[in-house]
Amino acid sequence: MTRLSAVSLPHFLLLASMLPSQYWAWMATTRITYCFLFPDGRSRVYEVVLDAETGRQVSVPLGSHHAWTDLEYEKCRHCPLKREEHPECPAAKNLAFVVDDFQLEQSFEKVLVEVVTAERTYRKEVPIQDGLFSLVGLIMSTSACPHLDFLRPMARFHLPFSTSKETTVRSVSFYLLRQYFAAKQGCEPDYRLTELQRLYDAIGEVNLGMAARMRSASKTDAQANAIVVLDLFAQLLLDQVNDKLSSFEMLFSS
Repeated sequence: MTRLSAVSLPHFLLLASMLPSQYWAWMATTRITYCFLFPDGRSRVYEVVLDAETGRQVSVPLGSHHAWTDLEYEKCRHCPLKREEHPECPAAKNLAFVVDDFQLEQSFEKVLVEVVTAERTYRKEVPIQDGLFSLVGLIMSTSACPHLDFLRPMARFHLPFSTSKETTVRSVSFYLLRQYFAAKQGCEPDYRLTELQRLYDAIGEVNLGMAARMRSASKTDAQANAIVVLDLFAQLLLDQVNDKLSSFEMLFSS
């Protein structure tokens, strides 16, 4: 019988130092792959790469440069970015490939969408706009848009095809976790979710601006409809918060 010998720490460190830098870069990232499988045999595959620690985008499929991705084009009214530092809207720039690839597709055409993460694989037959809804939400929330950045930690634990109630639970849970860490740093936590209303109002403005950009760039409605679904979920979340999350309260009763 072959006996495995233990590797000492110095030997392990020596072996580790011999691995290429690309290996360690790969280990430090989270990769989320979307595959759209069409009934006629076509397929489109996209990989979104996030920093495993911060959840920030490392890379995303890039489309062509378009006038509609310029920062000043249909710019959100509350956008704090300056053209000198950001010639393009970061969210629009990262979504350009969606418009490039799906501009001729109809929003309600059924496709099989497979989403692969390191932990598990999801597969679901959905209208194109529902598959794009998940992908667009992932990309926008990690795109360095100042008003979407608070969603970045949730995107790190991405849940494709989430329902409105799942989105509400995840959003409120991550927001309260943020308040816990704020309290640890000596800040005043917002356990009453007061600030959450303002944050989602700001998201609504971003969704309006992005939908306007996409409508002007697309020949069909699939991409813009995906943004509309995102905005609908944001509004449903606010309705739940304003109702003091009463639809979930019974789950916690003794």
